[in-house]
Parts: sequence; structure tokens; C-alpha cells
Amino acid sequence: MFTATKQGLNIRLSRDPHPGTDGYLVVEAPGLLVLFPKDRSSESVALVPLIDLSGRLDQDAQLRDAFAALGSRVPASSWSSSSKPQSELVAGFKALEAQPSVRHDAAVYLGEHPAVANAVQMLFTSLAMSARADWRSVPREFRGVAARGWFLGRWIPTFLVLDGPILRFLNGPAFRRQEGSTEFLRAVRSFFQTKDFMALRHAIAHWSFSWATDGVDSEIVAISKASSEEIRVSRKEADAFHILTFAVAEAIHDVFIGNR
Repeated sequence: MFTATKQGLNIRLSRDPHPGTDGYLVVEAPGLLVLFPKDRSSESVALVPLIDLSGRLDQDAQLRDAFAALGSRVPASSWSSSSKPQSELVAGFKALEAQPSVRHDAAVYLGEHPAVANAVQMLFTSLAMSARADWRSVPREFRGVAARGWFLGRWIPTFLVLDGPILRFLNGPAFRRQEGSTEFLRAVRSFFQTKDFMALRHAIAHWSFSWATDGVDSEIVAISKASSEEIRVSRKEADAFHILTFAVAEAIHDVFIGNR
């Protein structure tokens, strides 16, 4: 935050917030004036390869692409190396739900914590609305800003839901009496415990991040007190984290919540 003064139509800033940027998109509201830099990313954002979800019904392929995009950022596990990660995700939860003790404990937990079902439902609602937005339809000079808003509209609700009821459900008493191998659930939990994922999750949840562009691609920088601890992930990697997180929330809903 810094000061600015206005003389007629001219606004003078006490420092240059975006060296090399001469133009801004301005959003005005009562008591509020927000400036978005118009940079070269607005010209090239449509060229950046992303995980394509449009028109694809093969969710296993979507998750394979997401794991491939993340590479060594996530630990190798039976889930991340599976040829059918979405199918095995659902099958793993169904196997747990088939155990009477787990089914009972999960039902009790969900009954005592209705926020889990409500949060998943609101996540679906939020993402359904963001899916209807088309940042490519805005004027070309504003597409960089519009695309950032579209991605944030996907990521923020996902990470907020995960940081609360979903993760508490996965780590809670509903699964403490599971029988047999615990490899599946351990693999899912370990995904959410990786350093890069946790840094990105906390940064998004607390708005403690910056968006860096080089004119071709973008990076999300999780800001920390020490610059040496900052985590930088590409836009494609951040979206991969979102896709995998949403897949877990969707599987939990289909197996444990949808039939209640």
C-alpha cells in the first residue's frame, strides 16, 4: 500500500508499482479505485498450453495430465502413478465406505459436521459459475487481467474448502477404524501434505501471493517472510493442483455424501 495524489485527471503515485508498465485497466467503485497493469501477458495468454478440460469426458486422462504437469512436486505413490487415477480414487473411497465401521463413523461425522456437505455443494456452485465466464470474449488488451480473474475464480474456493472441512474429514475419526491396507488413503493424504501444495494453499487462502508474468507464461509466487522460502509454481501447475483437489472433493461427495 502506498500513497497517491490527484491533480485534475492526473494521478501521481509515490512509487512505480510496475516498472515498464505505462497503461492500466481501472476499476472504479464508491470509495474504491483499483488499477490493473496492462502488460504483454494480455497479448499472449491465449497461447499458453493448459490442461484442456473442455469436451473431455475421460477424467482419468485429466488427472494423469495433472500429475504429469506437477512432476516431482508431488511424491510418487500408487495414486499418482496409476493409469486410472480418477477411477481408483472413487474405487478406493467405495472400498472404505463398504467397511461397516468406516461407513458408520463417516455417517456420524458428517451428521455432526454438516459443513462438509455444505462446503462441497457451494464449491460445485462456485465452479459452475466460473465455468460460464469466458475471458477470451473481452477486448484483447484486457485479456491478461480477465484470465487471471478466471483462474483465481477456480482456485480460491477450491483451496478454501480444502483448508477447512474436506481435509478435516480426510484426517478425522471417520477413517480411524479402517481395515486392511491403508496405502490408498495414505497416498491421498500425502498429496495434500507436500511442501509446494501447502505453500500454495496457504498463499491462496490468505491472499499472500503475487502473479508474475514474463510476457509468455505466468508464475504464482507464494509470498513468505523470507525470500528463500518462496514457492513459485506455473499457472499450469497451480491449475493441476486445483484439478486434483477438486477430484478428491467430488469423489468424497459421490461416495459419502450424495447418497445420504
